[in-house]
Amino acid sequence: MNYYLLRQDVLVPEKWVLGDVRHVNNWNFIDPPVNFMEPGAYALDVRFDGCEVDYSLAGYASVPVLSLKAYKALSGLPEVDEPYCNVVFEPVRFENKKVREEYFLMIIETQFDCVDEKKSGYKKFETDDPVRPDLAGEYHAFTNLVIDPEKVGHQHIFRVKKYLGAIIVSEEVKRRVEMAGVGGVLFESVNGDRNTVA
Repeated sequence: MNYYLLRQDVLVPEKWVLGDVRHVNNWNFIDPPVNFMEPGAYALDVRFDGCEVDYSLAGYASVPVLSLKAYKALSGLPEVDEPYCNVVFEPVRFENKKVREEYFLMIIETQFDCVDEKKSGYKKFETDDPVRPDLAGEYHAFTNLVIDPEKVGHQHIFRVKKYLGAIIVSEEVKRRVEMAGVGGVLFESVNGDRNTVA
């Protein structure tokens, strides 16, 4: 199975820019602690108004926000359909904008240590890093991100362990999203057939 880095399309003309999710540590959406997944609705602001898009990243932690259309495109995947299994969708309301449709936070619990280090180009944090010595051994940046599909089984949506900003999706997710006409999203191959900077 082929895999892709899921990105926000920042070149959508006049798109909105979303602020932080209110009243919660937004980093918890990226690396959810045990028992964090309490069902409920969340609130956020639109930081800069503009046209709505189906896929956006919100605030300082870049929390994925999906429209109802994008959410429906993913329905049927085991990670999505099995309650509180691997990918959790929670409704979100906008405090300062009336929106055309429903939106959801996408909280991804699954992480895999799946980087193919022989094929990837990367830099890791060092123990003497002047800014983040606490991240020693974790990935700092990729000049080329390639994952090893043998390490992810048949998962369709997950984050890269030690580089949690990277959301990886399967070819099936890409197919569903493109067929549904979901806007605001880009897919970049992490299969070693091209250079993908992350």
